[in-house]
Amino acid sequence: MKTSKQPSAFNYANALKELEDITTYLESSDVDLDKAITMFGRGSELAAEIETHLKKAENKIKTIRSKTRQEP
Repeated sequence: MKTSKQPSAFNYANALKELEDITTYLESSDVDLDKAITMFGRGSELAAEIETHLKKAENKIKTIRSKTRQEP
């Protein structure tokens, strides 16, 4: 049986909060370079996941609109 990732594994609000925390740290005046590099990598991953999630949401909305004939 083929298994797939559960969509509920990604939490948009938590990912956005983590990305905001990383941004705040990276913008601070006292930044450790090695930690900053690690956090930048994590931030890049989060940004990609958030973008994918938003695109999926947009596609779902377009599908719903087209089914209800509300597509502009």
